[in-house]
Amino acid sequence: MNKRFVLLVAVLVLLLITPQLFAQYNREAVVSVMRDSYRLIGEINTSAAASDYYSTAVKLMELAEAFKTLEQTPPPRGSRAEWDRIHNELIEAAFRGIGACGARDSKALQAELSKIMAFNQEGHSKFK
Repeated sequence: MNKRFVLLVAVLVLLLITPQLFAQYNREAVVSVMRDSYRLIGEINTSAAASDYYSTAVKLMELAEAFKTLEQTPPPRGSRAEWDRIHNELIEAAFRGIGACGARDSKALQAELSKIMAFNQEGHSKFK
């Protein structure tokens, strides 16, 4: 009975620890996404200023995809919940920006771009 209990506890511990071993902070991936994000935001601002809604929407989708790749990456420090919240809200702002492009609503697009920049700044202040 005692051996069975110890074995059960050992299996449970392994099940809880195993995902953490594979989900480790990948600095190179995060830096790559941040550099791509910086480039994309510049391109998004340029195409938005030219009222090129199609190019802006395509670049916003690229931005959302880039941040989506970090979904399984834990933060280097701080709260995982905050890390997830910031990434998810940034992705949602990009989606809303794509919707604004479809509606050709430059005011709504600029509002979403401002939110994206705010989430970028918030993430840098908490996790960089």
